[in-house]
Parts: sequence; C-alpha cells; structure tokens
Amino acid sequence: MELITTLWQFIQNATTAQFEAFWAKFPLHSADFWQALWASLWPRDGHMEFTTFTFWAFLAICAFFSYLLPRVTRPLWLLVCSYGFYLYSRTGVQLVAVLIGATVITYLAGIAVGRLQNLWARRAFLWLAVLSSVGILGFYKYANFLRRTAADIAGLFGADSSVSMLDIPAVLGLSYFTFQSLGYVIDVYKGKIAPEKNPLYYALYVSFFPCIVTGPIERAGHLLPQLRSPVPFNYNRVAGGLFRMLWGVFKKLVIAGNLSLFTKEIFTHMQRYNGLVLALGALAFSYQLYMDFSGYCDIAIGAGRVLGFELLENFKRPFASRSYGELWARWHISLSSWFRDYVYIPLGGSRCSTPRHMANLMVTFLVSGLWHGDSTGYVVWGALNGVFVCVGKLTGKKRQALAAHNPLYKLRFVKALIQCSCVYLLFSVCMVFFAASFYGGGLADGFYLLGHLGASGAGLSQLVFGKLGLSAGLVWAVALSALFVELGEKWGRPDLVIRKIWFIGRWPLYYLMIAVILVFGNLGASGSVYGTF
Repeated sequence: MELITTLWQFIQNATTAQFEAFWAKFPLHSADFWQALWASLWPRDGHMEFTTFTFWAFLAICAFFSYLLPRVTRPLWLLVCSYGFYLYSRTGVQLVAVLIGATVITYLAGIAVGRLQNLWARRAFLWLAVLSSVGILGFYKYANFLRRTAADIAGLFGADSSVSMLDIPAVLGLSYFTFQSLGYVIDVYKGKIAPEKNPLYYALYVSFFPCIVTGPIERAGHLLPQLRSPVPFNYNRVAGGLFRMLWGVFKKLVIAGNLSLFTKEIFTHMQRYNGLVLALGALAFSYQLYMDFSGYCDIAIGAGRVLGFELLENFKRPFASRSYGELWARWHISLSSWFRDYVYIPLGGSRCSTPRHMANLMVTFLVSGLWHGDSTGYVVWGALNGVFVCVGKLTGKKRQALAAHNPLYKLRFVKALIQCSCVYLLFSVCMVFFAASFYGGGLADGFYLLGHLGASGAGLSQLVFGKLGLSAGLVWAVALSALFVELGEKWGRPDLVIRKIWFIGRWPLYYLMIAVILVFGNLGASGSVYGTF
C-alpha cells in the first residue's frame, strides 16, 4: 500500500524533486544493485548456472539451431551443446573425460548384457558397470574421507595420524550422470528396456545438459524414446517451458535467495542468537532448500520443454504431505525412486519380515545420506529420516485408530494442518544436521542448535533488521511471494495452469514476476544447493 500511495502522489505532482525522492526508494540507482545484477548475469563459480544470462543465451542458441536443423541431425547438435555446456565449467576438460569414460563403459556393458545369454557373463558386465560407476563416485567424493578415516584409525594404534589431502576437483553433475547410466544398465539386465544400439542417442541420454546440475535423474525408458524421435517446434510447448523457467528463477532468487541470507548467518554463528531464532532458522532452511532445489528443477524441466522434451517431475508439493512416508514420495522423486528401485527393492523391499523390512529402509536412507557427501551430518540426516519413516510405518494403524477419537480431527482442515505441521517439524529436525554440514559446521553444530533452543542472545528483529539490514518491504515481498508460489502450485503445474489465463491477465503477471525478481531477488545467489552433490 505504501508503494501504491507513493506512486499515486508521484503521478499527481511530477516535479523533479519528487521524482528524485521517488527514485531513491528503489535500489535500481545503486551501484551495489547493478553489481549484484551483473554477478547474477555472468557466472562466478566457474560453470554455467541456470539463473545467469549466459545460460539463457546458450539455451536460446541451442534451441534455435535445434529446430532449424534437420531432425536427423538434432541429437548430434544437442550432444555438441551438452559437451559445450560442460567444457564451459572450471573443470570442463576433466568433466568431459570422466563423462566420456562413464558413457563408453556403460554403453558397452549395456550392449553386452542385452546380447549375451550366459548368466554369469551378463552378471560380469553388470558388475563392471556398477563398480566403474561407484568407483568414479567413490574417488571424486570420498577419497579424502577414506584417507582421513584410515589415518584416524592408524592413530588409535599409535601410528602417525597425519595425512595429506588429495587435490580432487569437484566434477559438475557427477552423481546425476553416473546414476542415469548405472540405472540404464540395471534396467537392461532386468529386461525392462532393450539396449540402446545407437551410441549417439545413448551419449546424449547420459549427458543431456538440463538434467546435469540438479536432476531430475532421468530413466532410459522415459528419455531415450524422445531422443530417438525429436518433435517439431510448437509455440505453446516452448512458451510453457519459458514460463516454467521464469517460475523457477522466481522461486530461486526471490524466496530461496533471500532466505539463505537468514539461514547462513544462523548456522555459521549459532552462539549469537536466542532459541527462537535458532528454531526459525531450522524451519526456514527446510523451506529454503525446497524453493532452491525445486526452483532449479523447474528451470531444468522448462529448458527441456523449450528443446522439445518432457523431463520427469521431481517435486509434488512435499510439505502438503500428511505422513512422513508420503513426504518422501513427493520429495526429489527421481532420486527417491532411484534408491527404491535399485537399492531398497533388491535388498528385499517390503516383501519380507518386519525387522528386515525396517533394516532395508534404514540401509536405503543411510546410503541416501552418504550420497550427499562425506560429512557425518549427512549420514545422521539420512539415519533420522529412516527412523521417522520406519516409526511411521510401524505405528500407522495405531495412529489411525487414535485419530478416530481425536475431536480436533473432526474438521478436515484442522486435521490436515496438524498432520502437515508434524511432518514439516520432523523434516526440519533432520535438516538441522543437513544445514550444519552444508554450511561447514558438521555434526557438532547440529546437536548444538537442537540443544540450545532455549538459549539467550540476539533476537529476531536484531538479526533481520540489524545484522542483515533487511527492510520490512523485502520481508513482506518474500512472504507474499511464498504465498503466491504455494497457491499457484496447489492448483497444479504452473506452466499449465497459469498459461490458461486470458492473455490480458497473464502477461501483466509475467512482467510483475520479472519486476519482483529484479527489485527483491537476491541476484547474487545464483548457485544451487543441490548443485554441489
């Protein structure tokens, strides 16, 4: 209302002095604003981030020539673009070398598994694919962790516990393309799909650049048929894809980007703040991670649509879940389903005794935690999630019986609110250890936060308006943006629902979202949280 009033007064009294006063209310005249905008347009971290101008220009060129070239040459062009995307990164040459190695090994293993009749020979090539994929992951993500662990064990027996760390660069998208290629070989072994004979299609499937940073982790049975039969240009599909990308940028920069200012300060300086601030930091990080991760996936899915491909949905409003098991059916769906199909079910799944069923769940979540990194905080995060899922399954029937006698549950809205709140609180407890590890603190910081929820220190207003120097307008903008996103996704996929609105209402909405991004977005927060895994 204050902004509208100011604007109206400006229109009524358009003098030079009033114009200068009006202009001063906006950050567009500030050198800091333009520096932040420039930092968001051009990558700082050595790779082509999805929220940068570089990526959008790259995608435009890629899409233009993709539709201009003959359909038979489109897969080759997209493969060239994908490798160009990787070469742009700081470790581009090494990334491409690893990518080509993983592609060649799993392609040949898939051909051999599909053609050979001897069971032991098929298993040998399957294990070749498994060991090579796990070996690549193990070296780049856990080599230094294993060296530290071995040195610590040696120290227990009186040996020298000092160890020199290997200089191993981070390989962009390592976990994602290794999981895609490994899943392909396993599916061929199980007879779910036929081996891909064309190395061009397979190489593009493994390296398709929209999926490489944060997923979704595609399945061969879903993406390969689309790569074999490229579709012609369609305005509605491309326009829908562009809006889906805008939606993701809005979530990433306006909501997640600003929340990261709040959570980073809390998780790096816990001792300064009181218990309420610590609790809000834990709750805020869960939502920040969701907006960050789902926003990046929205951009990836939108980019896929611009190029003519439908990628897997990765989130389905997980915080609307009313049980902990339901949350994991809605969160990072491509990874959760990958662990379900290739870890949980091979272990025995639920078709076994109850103790073994619970053990299978725990192993799956522990592996999921270890997948995120070599910090013990991630392992504890996975273990806690596994415990909550197991307890939920063991007590499900009893809780349903008790719910029938709960007077608050007579109202559906109240029942849904209580259940969703409980799920969110439990998830946030797990996220305390995730956030502590992500911000470099580790396991000790996670326990510190949970153990000091009654601590004294600086309060919320001192942090937000003092230390961070945020304005009330920015806080309201983030809150209203979150409400807008939640309502938009409650009605369905935003790129389908909002594009059904008549253009007179739709186009002003596009411009409003862009304006909010430019004025309120944390334009320097271009990297994705899950881009590091």
